[in-house]
Amino acid sequence: MTDHDSTPDAGSSPAPGPEGFSTGEASFISEMGSLMERWGLPQATGRLFGYLLLRNKPVDLDTMTRELGQAKSGLSVAARQLEAWTLVRRSTRPGSRRIDYEAVGDLQHLLLVNNAHMRKFTETLSSGIPVAHGEARDRLASIADLFSGFVEQTEALVADWEARRTTS
Repeated sequence: MTDHDSTPDAGSSPAPGPEGFSTGEASFISEMGSLMERWGLPQATGRLFGYLLLRNKPVDLDTMTRELGQAKSGLSVAARQLEAWTLVRRSTRPGSRRIDYEAVGDLQHLLLVNNAHMRKFTETLSSGIPVAHGEARDRLASIADLFSGFVEQTEALVADWEARRTTS
């Protein structure tokens, strides 16, 4: 990246790779694009999320366009998708109409966002139980129970982690 604000600390950074990123940065951005594509989101959305995770400060669409080499319209859609998933937040600078985006940086937030999706999935599965019969009913009940337990355990994990973090 041109301003190297993706480097966490001062010191030597790897040689720039394709698109002005170090080889490691480019690989991470690409891998995040592939991962989120498997989740049903466009690869551009995943790439933008990977890029924003590497940034140390908010960035505007013009900078994203220049550094990622993607169309501004596509990045705008990707940023709104990430915002809808509450993975990024938008802000404005005083005296400017430009919108900046930054990745939400806390893991517990990401887990709780995932839990919200899992909770909705569990509710949808559960809504099918009364109308299903026989093995299908048992299967829906079992899957709903599994995901309900997953949500509960993840919430307990986050609460425990937060408690340990505040006492450290």
